[in-house]
Amino acid sequence: MYLSLRDILTGSELIDAEEYIASSVGVMMAGIRKCQRKRFKRDLRVGLKSCVLTSCVWLLVLVVILNSWEKRLLLKATDEACLEHISQYSPLIKEVEPKWHDVRFNGTFLHENVYRQGAGPEVDAAWEALGVDYRPIVVPLEKAEESGLRPDQVRVEDIYDGGFVANVEGLHHLHCLNILRKSLHWNYDYYMAEKKPPFSNSQDIVRIHVTHCLDILRQQLMCVPDIGVLGQVWYKLESMPQPMPFVDFNTEHRCRDFESVRTWAERHQLPDESEVDLEHFYRMPEPGGRIYSEIP
Repeated sequence: MYLSLRDILTGSELIDAEEYIASSVGVMMAGIRKCQRKRFKRDLRVGLKSCVLTSCVWLLVLVVILNSWEKRLLLKATDEACLEHISQYSPLIKEVEPKWHDVRFNGTFLHENVYRQGAGPEVDAAWEALGVDYRPIVVPLEKAEESGLRPDQVRVEDIYDGGFVANVEGLHHLHCLNILRKSLHWNYDYYMAEKKPPFSNSQDIVRIHVTHCLDILRQQLMCVPDIGVLGQVWYKLESMPQPMPFVDFNTEHRCRDFESVRTWAERHQLPDESEVDLEHFYRMPEPGGRIYSEIP
């Protein structure tokens, strides 16, 4: 059997006990509320610090992204300005990133790579892989004038995009260099016997083609002369009494990405003439349009 306070205390003792209990409960509740306020303030401070720290981190990330984006835009604008300054405009300026990178030229004198081999299928395949025989591309009408093309130059019909027929000059330079390689006297007989263009023509036409290529490359090299310098190294063969100087052709160069240019030109080739109706492929000259009386 349990006894309550009313059974044990009476009168004023009971009142004092109840007041004591109420007071104790009040003190305890006040303590709890005080602790809760302290905890709330502490949690608020921690929350605010976490929020500020997180905001700072995200702000830093945003600054890094914006800075990278700004640098990329600036670099792209600088690249385009540089290319437009040193090159005739073409669609490739907008569509192919230069991807500048450093390259050490293989200037070895005695050790031949595949591009220097004597005539044969292996060396031919290596040169062909560079895009030396790619078909022309089409420059859209809206980019023709800016690209230096004239209204009287050759166009294709609208069903083939209706633009101007053109070749990427850098690949034509390599085409010419390949023709010069084939015309070297230790290669010449091999390619004349093959009778593939341009060696399917008479020797006079081959000579004209070769000298055309020779002079195109002369003009190109004089247009953008490399102002880098070639140092020299010492070498000494066993039979030599003392070392001798020799030019070191293995030099560093800042190059744009050739593979990107080659890939673009390959992807934008016109269809082979055997795959189209030639009667409706080229747009014939307008009445009164310019037609040359001989090959220019």
